[in-house]
Amino acid sequence: MRSPDFRTREAAYKALFEVYKKNSGVLGEIYQNVVIQWRDEAISMRGYKSPISVRNISNDLDDETVEALLQVCRKNSSVFQDYFKEKAKMLGMKKLRRYDLYAPLSTKASDSKSFTFGKAVSTVLDTFGNFDSEFRSLAERVFSERHVDSEIRKAKRGGAFCYTVSPKITPYVLLNFDGKTRDVSTLAHEFGHAIHSMLASEMPVMVSHAPLPLAETASVFAEMLFNERMAEKMSPKARRLLLAEQIDDMYATIMRQAYFTLFEVDAHKAIGEQNATIDAVAKMYMDNLKEQFGTSVAIGPEFEWEWIYIPHFYHTPFYTYAYSFGNLLVLSLYQQYKREGKSFVPKYLKILSAGGSRKPEDLLIEAGIDISKPEFWQQGFDYVQGMIQQLKSLAPK
Repeated sequence: MRSPDFRTREAAYKALFEVYKKNSGVLGEIYQNVVIQWRDEAISMRGYKSPISVRNISNDLDDETVEALLQVCRKNSSVFQDYFKEKAKMLGMKKLRRYDLYAPLSTKASDSKSFTFGKAVSTVLDTFGNFDSEFRSLAERVFSERHVDSEIRKAKRGGAFCYTVSPKITPYVLLNFDGKTRDVSTLAHEFGHAIHSMLASEMPVMVSHAPLPLAETASVFAEMLFNERMAEKMSPKARRLLLAEQIDDMYATIMRQAYFTLFEVDAHKAIGEQNATIDAVAKMYMDNLKEQFGTSVAIGPEFEWEWIYIPHFYHTPFYTYAYSFGNLLVLSLYQQYKREGKSFVPKYLKILSAGGSRKPEDLLIEAGIDISKPEFWQQGFDYVQGMIQQLKSLAPK
């Protein structure tokens, strides 16, 4: 799906969804039963206002806050549609196909800066130090206690993550460092998680960990600090590629996840109230994609079965909006930091230090942030829109 070859990308998606379509009867029926059971317990037995209210309560959020978030995402679908039109130009295509959404924009080694691990660490620490001295010293603690595994080796699991054993133990960070700019950005991201955990270490163990909607508040922020620092030293061509990578990631973590949740809201209603068939749900999902992409992306007919292979829909309904929440929250906080400068830092550290001990609405209102208002979430999309305009301005003349 991320191959540089357009034929391979198309073949990969078609092969995947061909199998899911063949099994749509069984998998669709499983989903129907998940929805019915969820609805019966949530509304009939426990008196929740709606199926999504169950997830909102577990995330310690008000229904109105989540509704504001989802409606602002829906209202701003044109923001990423504008980007997809620009990405098509960057790939030399007239129009992007859904197969090409994650197509790499460059495969040349010369287009990616290479770092030694020592240089990557010093760059990230300097970036954190420019933001706040405590941010840097907490990250240094992870290194000094040798709680980092960065080497790529046989039989080691892939990816990257930060793990906190308990509030009193310095977090552990797993990386697979290959020297690319994206690896350094990942390092900053995971150390943001570690800093978040250490700042909240004074909280009781049951509430030290931030709830899912706040879990990315430090990690994505740290990544943005690093990316901005890198962009200052890049050529226009390299900066354009970095911006496109960032916007790709923002689409995947904001708009795609929000539209997953919007689909779930519609599917739970249609199945629970109208006994919708599997084919009707598939059509509903295709309508969801058409609204999300507008005329910016051509969608093959096999994508109507994409919903069947999203595991969260089965085991954790309405989970995915937390990604939209967390990433838009950070974009808006970053906007606030750029406006306020150093006076923003104490407010931000106070948010991180609370861990999961406070309801997000109450915690953020103390910092002058009202997440129940659409205006707050709009700031995040305004930031993305600014990035897209910058991307366009860097296009070769």
